Amino acid sequence: MTTDPLPLPEAEPSGGAISTSAISQRLGALLDEPRPSALLTVVGFSPADTTVIHRTLDRPDDILLGFELAGRYGGLGVIASSVISTSPDQAHQDGSLALGLNRSGDTVSMLKTSERTLTTTNPQGWLMDACLRAVSLPTQPCTVAALALPIALWLDRLMVALVHHSGPPLGWSDAVDLCPTPRRWRSVDPVDLGITLGSTAQSWRTLRLAAARGAPTPVDVSAKHAAWMDDAMFARWCMGAFPDTASLRCDVDFLAPPAVAEGIEVALRAAWLAFDR
Repeated sequence: MTTDPLPLPEAEPSGGAISTSAISQRLGALLDEPRPSALLTVVGFSPADTTVIHRTLDRPDDILLGFELAGRYGGLGVIASSVISTSPDQAHQDGSLALGLNRSGDTVSMLKTSERTLTTTNPQGWLMDACLRAVSLPTQPCTVAALALPIALWLDRLMVALVHHSGPPLGWSDAVDLCPTPRRWRSVDPVDLGITLGSTAQSWRTLRLAAARGAPTPVDVSAKHAAWMDDAMFARWCMGAFPDTASLRCDVDFLAPPAVAEGIEVALRAAWLAFDR
């Protein structure tokens, strides 16, 4: 007895190669066009034309997170409304940021103000990360250690508690309760607490894969989006959910009672010493 093989679905035709010079020309033309007001415009580049794929007035991340560029396009372009600070007086004005790349990862970035359009270099940030992931390319490596996430979470919790605390001043035991370490291993000794914080910190990859399986995370990221990100983008997305860690640390040190501030400082030093890089 023989059986005929099942017909395979037709593969979507692959987009032809697009040079960065072609992407730059098309992005410049799009920036010069009068167009409907939008926070974000996403376009696909094929050898013959440019197609608007998405245009939104809502949150750009709702469009770009999890987005995958269709195979018929050889390149991707994103135009985002922005507020630009100009030197030397640091005045602010409306502008547009344009990012483009081909499937080889060659990138173009441009900045348009009311006065001129500039070509910029070394684009960074979650928009660039999302563009790379949309064409299944890795993002730039992340240089932030994974321990920075539980530290940022702890400092953020402390800031909220210090700002909204009523009654007696925040005590060290309150600070310990806010530390994101397993409850059964928490210690009121700052050194022990820090060692636990540092030694139990998980890698970015472990955190991302857990989030992709639906595990709770301290930041707003769905399982689907965590699976779509790579480790470096996930790390930057998580850290971007918090204020700058150095600023948080200074603010906590300023607002906390001296004994609490000293305990936090000792615990953080111990955490970094215990952290397995």
